[in-house]
Amino acid sequence: MFCVFRSFFSVIVIYFFLPLTGFTSDGSAQAPSAQQKFQFELPLGSTAKRADEFLVTLRPPTSVQALESGNDLLLDFPFIAPAGLVRFKIVSTISRTDGLWLLSLSRQPESGSALFASVALEPSALPEVSLLLTLSKTQSVLLVARAGGKYYGLQREIKIGQTTAPSGQK
Repeated sequence: MFCVFRSFFSVIVIYFFLPLTGFTSDGSAQAPSAQQKFQFELPLGSTAKRADEFLVTLRPPTSVQALESGNDLLLDFPFIAPAGLVRFKIVSTISRTDGLWLLSLSRQPESGSALFASVALEPSALPEVSLLLTLSKTQSVLLVARAGGKYYGLQREIKIGQTTAPSGQK
């Protein structure tokens, strides 16, 4: 009886705890989870065409769809900013960050550029940057960081409110 109980207990341990070790029932190891790709949906009226045209010029070249998830990036800005100068704070906690780019995903004139800002960093530098940019309309932006030869992306929308004159003034 004890021998049957011990065998039954061993089967339960193997059935429930072996998958936690990374092995499947056929004895082969499970593949490690792939790095999460950057997924985003463009807001109405936005396009990644100009951003891709810029990203292909980087070394090594890349595209919006090839970016890794930028969960370790911070893009801080006002919830609703007035038209004019807008302060941005960019922080990367990804080790060996050596480049940061802020790109517009909003439609650009045919002669326009998607690039708002480009920052080159030394490998030993603290990857934290403050920028002051002039914006006149709501923008969908893409923050791209290069670290260890890989590119990471983070998309946000910056809402620009309309400034109105105080009542009684024109």
